[in-house]
Amino acid sequence: MPQEEVLAVQVIPFLSKLNHKIIPPIPSLFTFNTPGNPIRELMGLSVPQAHIRLAGTKLSYQGPLLITHWGVSGPAVLKLSAFGAKWLYDQHYRAEAIINWDVDMSEQGWEAIIRGFKEKHPARKVRNYPLNELPNRLWEFLISESGIDSETDFGNLSKKQINRLVQNLFCFILNIEGKTTFKEEFVTSGGIDLKEVNPHTMESIYHPNIFFAGEVLDLDGITGGFNFQAAWTTGCLAGKSTH
Repeated sequence: MPQEEVLAVQVIPFLSKLNHKIIPPIPSLFTFNTPGNPIRELMGLSVPQAHIRLAGTKLSYQGPLLITHWGVSGPAVLKLSAFGAKWLYDQHYRAEAIINWDVDMSEQGWEAIIRGFKEKHPARKVRNYPLNELPNRLWEFLISESGIDSETDFGNLSKKQINRLVQNLFCFILNIEGKTTFKEEFVTSGGIDLKEVNPHTMESIYHPNIFFAGEVLDLDGITGGFNFQAAWTTGCLAGKSTH
């Protein structure tokens, strides 16, 4: 049973009787499913520093990104799912993600590199020279998606092809159509409203000698051990406060 369902079925009914405000529990730290998207053919490929954002929001994150057989994963995606957990839940996990394959590059920067290469090395085949050390398979995929034949030289790139390639490098659009199954979910977002818990003791502000810790609280973080630490710290505070 997913963690948020355990809270909803086994814990929330009891807490509700205590008249505490409960933030509905929902999944956090999950990966994005992209069924039918050809990018899944690159499964196992990782990009060291990508930037991914959710269209229509200010939610974004950067870092390593991994392409899997079901979609995209990796630290950048997991952390973005934590920041966007409630928004994605409201969207029923249907959204548009936009990826820049090199976080240090702007749209103008990508275009300048391509045009510079076209001017300096017009006879070189595009597929043989991945820009900014992008993985070969990703580069070949992106030029194909841009309508560029594998035998095309840089010198023969049209303005339209360059524009398409820049768009796929800087803002590759990925349609999210779901998240991973519960076995892949690490954390639950939601639980008892933190405003109703003494942060120094973890004691209920309404009921003396009732203490809370860990997942039962509306407290979740990104990957990197923060959720373990939150559980240990709140548990330690609650334990010490009972004496």
